[in-house]
Amino acid sequence: MSAPDSGLLIGMTIGFPRHSAEDAADVLATLGLEAVETHLLQLGPGLPGAPVFEGHASALGEALRQRGLVVSTLNGAGATGFEPHEDWDGAADELARQLRLASALGSPRLLCWDGRLPPESTAATAARRLADCIDAARERSRLTDPPVISVELHPFTFALARGALSELAEELRRIGAGICLDFCHFGVSLGPGFASSLDAHVLAAVNHVHFADTDCATSELHFPPGKGILDLESIMSHISALEVAVAWDLFGWPAPNAAIRESLTTYSRFVRERAVA
Repeated sequence: MSAPDSGLLIGMTIGFPRHSAEDAADVLATLGLEAVETHLLQLGPGLPGAPVFEGHASALGEALRQRGLVVSTLNGAGATGFEPHEDWDGAADELARQLRLASALGSPRLLCWDGRLPPESTAATAARRLADCIDAARERSRLTDPPVISVELHPFTFALARGALSELAEELRRIGAGICLDFCHFGVSLGPGFASSLDAHVLAAVNHVHFADTDCATSELHFPPGKGILDLESIMSHISALEVAVAWDLFGWPAPNAAIRESLTTYSRFVRERAVA
């Protein structure tokens, strides 16, 4: 089934990390984006240590929809408290909380990451451990229809860092979750030709995409299209059959307003062509 936000132009609030989610959404709407991926760090009152409740998420979701924006994703990747390879039970509880927040926001999707392995651990059982944690979190959330979970891999988290991509893909598909294919993270980890190294088994596990360019060296710096060294045409051709949403990730880029104004047409072409393919 196609993602409900597939074919929409999706901006990310984390591209404007000093903004509140409301202010970032206003910028994204003004620049022509149609949907929004909200980061967990921008969900609440904006005060360090202030608790975030489902009421906060519900109110923000309503504010986004009033602006004509579709709620695409709640991004909790890297959130404090989710380290399933160090504190499995605590991580399951934290992910359950995030699922409830995503549901209150009206988001069809929640992002987490795959986690970092302690030095003494191996990747052999890490994929199953993560998948079982996600499964437990869904049960603990007590939601009848919890948001879909997509796992955003990073150069320093276990699946890419330890070469366990295929194992993770298999385990996530087993429980009905998937992989977020972030072009920057995969480029830094696997090089500019990473798309050709992804087999059908891994691609079948992809249920969300973060569109970006990269210099394939600087972790976490998401370049606008054409500013890095990726062959974006080739990458998009490899994922053209996937019915997934493609969000534009500019995390770390110091001039996101200019990047969106200059490159929206390029991003839009990729999204629209996939939508009608």
